[in-house]
Amino acid sequence: MVLTMPSQTKPGEPKSVAVRPPDSREKILEVAEGLFAYGGYAGVGMRQLAATVGLSKSSLFHHFPTKRELYAAMLDRVLSRIAAALDAVSDHDAAPAVRLEEWIDGVVRMLSEDMPAGRLMMRALVDEEPFPAVRLTADAQSDRELMPFEVRLAGIVDRFRALLEEGIAEGVFRPVSIGDSILSVIGAVVFHFSSGDFGEALIGDSIFSHAAVERRRREVSEFIRRGLQA
Repeated sequence: MVLTMPSQTKPGEPKSVAVRPPDSREKILEVAEGLFAYGGYAGVGMRQLAATVGLSKSSLFHHFPTKRELYAAMLDRVLSRIAAALDAVSDHDAAPAVRLEEWIDGVVRMLSEDMPAGRLMMRALVDEEPFPAVRLTADAQSDRELMPFEVRLAGIVDRFRALLEEGIAEGVFRPVSIGDSILSVIGAVVFHFSSGDFGEALIGDSIFSHAAVERRRREVSEFIRRGLQA
């Protein structure tokens, strides 16, 4: 609850507006994204994170009892924005090829405006810490359920899988390997925004510049469209 003092303004003067402070949990996750994107899971300590946010360690642990839980929540937050980017451009009545291009455009634009997201996604997929085996389906032999970020990632992958299967069934896409095609799309879309100095050395520009992003959007869309078309 936000408490404000009674207004002391005179008639005709603008009234003061109470500004709600940012939610501590969201602020922690926002700062964590930037730190973990460049430092990795092992390179960022909870003390460092608490100090950067401006909280005590006890306050940080009140929101996230473990570093692993914090990292999982952070990944889920990033994936929720990717899912939202897909939702924002989804036209279920559009042809599969059109929807695929719109999805690629939406994710490219989201990653271009969200600098830590690309690195965090690459780390989630290739780093062995803190989740040595990220899963997309429940395993009867495992003693743990899927984590929320795994469920969200599985949902995104399933959407691409269904779209590719629809395109193949309609004859607009070649009968490609679904899994390999999804890996190709992820690599083509996400790696650019995690490539850092290497990417900038290759293209001679910031990977987040307007020109580089627009060129990347066109190149990826054309590359994937030509690779899939029947």
